[in-house]
Amino acid sequence: MYWFLLLVGGLAAILLLRGNTPKHNYLKTNALSGSNSSIGEESQAVDLQALYEKSLKDRIIKGAQSAYLQLGKMAALKIAVITILCFLLATYVNHNFVRGGFGELIVVFLTIEIISLFTGYRWLKKRAYKQFNEAFPEALNILASAIGTGESIVHAIVYVGKHLDGDVGNEFKVMGERLLIGEKPESVFRKACTRFPYSSFLFFVIVLNANIQRGGQLKLIITRLNRMIFNERAAEKKKMSLTAEARASVKIVAAVPFVFLFAYQFISPESYEFVMHNPKGHYLLYYLIASNAVGFAISSWIMRD
Repeated sequence: MYWFLLLVGGLAAILLLRGNTPKHNYLKTNALSGSNSSIGEESQAVDLQALYEKSLKDRIIKGAQSAYLQLGKMAALKIAVITILCFLLATYVNHNFVRGGFGELIVVFLTIEIISLFTGYRWLKKRAYKQFNEAFPEALNILASAIGTGESIVHAIVYVGKHLDGDVGNEFKVMGERLLIGEKPESVFRKACTRFPYSSFLFFVIVLNANIQRGGQLKLIITRLNRMIFNERAAEKKKMSLTAEARASVKIVAAVPFVFLFAYQFISPESYEFVMHNPKGHYLLYYLIASNAVGFAISSWIMRD
């Protein structure tokens, strides 16, 4: 049981560090094929290859920073409270299920802590993406309106930052301030793409920097981009509604064995003791956990975002 809990915690850590695959890969394809094109590096809006190809250390740092920012005020206190709750839960699990010593308690605690961090990180990441999808179209509308009144691109970005709340508004405000003090647009947009590594924002940055360098009908392009984002959100909602029943079924089927195992200690204590504390019964427990983990992983991969 000691080594099995350690293995589960290790798998959760690997999934946490692996991250999500971008929904659209056409930007990555363009970055990989850019070295064979005749376009010079100075004419590119951002180095897309640098945005996608990051080391494991960079992904860990950026992921931790993003999750910490998403926690909001008193983030350190929230992390401390979660750690204490995980330790209390580990103490309960170790006392009632594992029944091990201090070493087993540490392993159970680390396993629960890693799983909690993984779950919380995924939830924060989805919440950040949802907030971005809700605020970014409004930012594009404000930007298009400001440009339509004759404002320059830089002042239009500053205008969006002043009249839009949330993370998107703050990022536009920072972008505008950096551009006003004379920082290069490529550097400003690269930092912004690190904050919002989403396909729609990457495309917006490319169009924006190309317009700064060469000019063009930016208002028309922003309007079309906004329409494209709206269509993408409609398709995403349709996909989620069509797969809602299947996703709920997977979660219910995966939870049923553990619910019955928990209930066995009251319904049939002899069977519960055999599964949890008999060496032969451990094979059933390991099969239960492994089969559910593999099935849930395959289902999540098939219905991945």
